[in-house]
Amino acid sequence: MRPAMVSTSPLGGMPGRVTPIIAATIIATMAIGLTGGTGASAAPPAAEIVAAPAAPATPRAGIDWRACDSSMPSTARCGSLTVPRDWGDARVDGTYRISVARIPAAKPSERIGVLTFNPGGPGSRAVSNIAWVQGMLPQRVRDRFDIVAWDPRGVGGSEPSISGCSVKDIQPPKTGPVDWDAWTAKYMRVNGEAAAACFDANRRHAPYVGTWQLVRDLDAIRDALGQDTLTFWGMSYGSTVGRAYAQYFPQRVRALLLDGVISPLSTIDLWAREHTWDDPLAITTMLSALGTSYEAKYNRVMAALQRRTLRDTSGATVTRWSVGREIISLASYHSTWTAVAGLLDRLDAALGSRATTASLTASAAITKGWFDPQWTYVNCSDMPDRPSAARLADIAREGAAAGGVHVGQSAIREGAQCAGLPRFGRPIPRILTPLTLRTPPLVANAAADNRTPWTAAVEMAKAFTGTRTVQYAGTHHIVYGRTTGCVDRPITRYLVELRIPPRDVRCPLKR
Repeated sequence: MRPAMVSTSPLGGMPGRVTPIIAATIIATMAIGLTGGTGASAAPPAAEIVAAPAAPATPRAGIDWRACDSSMPSTARCGSLTVPRDWGDARVDGTYRISVARIPAAKPSERIGVLTFNPGGPGSRAVSNIAWVQGMLPQRVRDRFDIVAWDPRGVGGSEPSISGCSVKDIQPPKTGPVDWDAWTAKYMRVNGEAAAACFDANRRHAPYVGTWQLVRDLDAIRDALGQDTLTFWGMSYGSTVGRAYAQYFPQRVRALLLDGVISPLSTIDLWAREHTWDDPLAITTMLSALGTSYEAKYNRVMAALQRRTLRDTSGATVTRWSVGREIISLASYHSTWTAVAGLLDRLDAALGSRATTASLTASAAITKGWFDPQWTYVNCSDMPDRPSAARLADIAREGAAAGGVHVGQSAIREGAQCAGLPRFGRPIPRILTPLTLRTPPLVANAAADNRTPWTAAVEMAKAFTGTRTVQYAGTHHIVYGRTTGCVDRPITRYLVELRIPPRDVRCPLKR
């Protein structure tokens, strides 16, 4: 394992510099890998077999509907559904209660059916956000669908409870060269110890919260609602739930909107590698929209933070890691780009005056190892690969060369999430040969989304016959109801009328 300096960009810029040429080169390389360089899909390898749905371990019961609390609309009803702990093995004892909420269609006489959704994560709550999600939907959709929310296993009001998990402080080198081999090994060791301890404390439940179990809970909810089919909106990780449901229960899918898409070919290794190009692309797209002055400020700030640190008004240390992580996060939504502009203004002013304190409300510090049990146990159940420290260090070096140390750290964070954990649960088979649904899915994604990159949307579109895409020319993660009418109109027609666009839709950036 070799030590490494933080690499400069191929164009001779300082570490942290992002240019449109670098981003375009990276995205073009990824596209060639997907198409074989000819514009036609490369021949897929032999298909992974999807097992037939397991027989229910226990009979499905109904939902015990009741009034919701005051935070919900007055028409909403809440309840729970009891499901087996393991849908695939009746010898595994125990059950879980799944929290469900329902808002009826505004025009019952025009009702089409049920629209349900997963808001992402893994680990995002749906029941407590049902009114917010309903509010994003056009009136045509609210008129014609009952909106149904359900908290996945271990989330919000649904069982089981996974707790007792923590992680120790871990300090990356604040300035100067980064030994990526040593830092990656340390990061994986600390996070791996935390993950292993949490897994031991929750051994009864952790193997049973993955997507394989989740889609069977979803089908039990469909059955309890008395619906032959579901209309499903999968946001971010919810796109994995949606495509997996279609794999196992294709006859139960009325319409499938996959929005902010995770690739159906995903592995942990792939997720880590994606950051080496999707974070630089998102930052470049954002800075180009903000203007040349902010491109210059970004490059000055990130170059200066290679050599020194600041403190925010609370006394917390501001480093290249914390600033970079904050910018990567804020680049994901065009609604937060102005926050990046303000952050760069304040940092540039502080560094230009050689001040020691930056006027920041938060440092977005990442001095701790990162661990979220729900996110971890779902992903590590779904994807069994476990990249080595040497492999992740190589990916991190590539990310640092493309966009700075914060991009390298993003790759490590994604790739090290299963460190310390055995293989467990039931993986979701990748889709390697196209599936055919009664109505093809509609895939929506921003062109420069750094949470779910456009290449993943391309791969998802290839996974189903007849699929069309809706592309938004920005970074915004999850686009329906959040970007422009150009995005919303074809999606609404699809949901209500089952009309697939005659061709892929391209929507300009909202300025």
